[in-house]
Amino acid sequence: MELRHLRYFLGVVEHGSVAEAARRLHIAQPALSRQIKDLEEELDAVLFERSVRGTTLTAAGQQLAVDARRIVADLLGTRQRVARVAEGLEGNLRMGITPNFGWHPKILGSLRRFHQAEPEIAMSLEPGLSARQLERIREGELDAGFLAWRYPPNDQFLAREFGEIQVFECRLKLALPRDSRLACQVPAHLSALRDEPAIWFPTEVAPGYDQFLNYQCQTANLVPRKAQLASDVLSILGLVAAGVGYAIVSDVSAYTCPEGVVLVDHPELTMRHPVSFVYRNDNSNPTLKRYIAHLERMQPAG
Repeated sequence: MELRHLRYFLGVVEHGSVAEAARRLHIAQPALSRQIKDLEEELDAVLFERSVRGTTLTAAGQQLAVDARRIVADLLGTRQRVARVAEGLEGNLRMGITPNFGWHPKILGSLRRFHQAEPEIAMSLEPGLSARQLERIREGELDAGFLAWRYPPNDQFLAREFGEIQVFECRLKLALPRDSRLACQVPAHLSALRDEPAIWFPTEVAPGYDQFLNYQCQTANLVPRKAQLASDVLSILGLVAAGVGYAIVSDVSAYTCPEGVVLVDHPELTMRHPVSFVYRNDNSNPTLKRYIAHLERMQPAG
């Protein structure tokens, strides 16, 4: 039994006779009669009662009509869904995000507008630091990710493997316990913090970020006394709020900063770093291509 048998059968059901169905289906009447006969032989059941007034369904034919309509409708739905997925109108988009970037209005606004434009695309966001995101994007576990794009000396190599769209740029801020003497009188020079306990990322957790912060400290003549380590920004800010020490964090921390922390702009914190949407250049997921186009449309002109 093939799909064409069901279509011919339903044509006869709809038009009430083989002759009328043959005319509407643009097939010779003897050929259509043969197709119906083949279907009856395949199912070992008589499907129509034939008379001078036309054809009527037998009990077996009535059941087949119910099932055939469902099968044809399911196939049509499948074709439409496959076409929509192929065009990126439906499907899944798996993205990573560095945890402290999740509340940034540019990312939230981008996701909101994309969902409004493409409501049939299911988006999933999975938190992870940049190095881990890159591994998962490379392995195909994620389609893309929002991450800090600083991994010397491998940037040139990675740039060939990955595509990047810069979403926004971060500045650095000094995170101080709100009730501390440092918050009451912020030192004019960062070098004055050399004896203060600093809360830092472990080098192995975020090697690029560690290099970036160390270089910023060098330009400000500060050798930080790394007294405490924490593997994510929220933990670092929590230790600052507890009065354990100070930290240097991205200005995006303002969106998740605890009550007990004050974020200070300091004139010697001059370096900036981009936050980018990163993906493998050879990723063929149509939903990813749609989101890339969406981000590119959001980029400022020029």
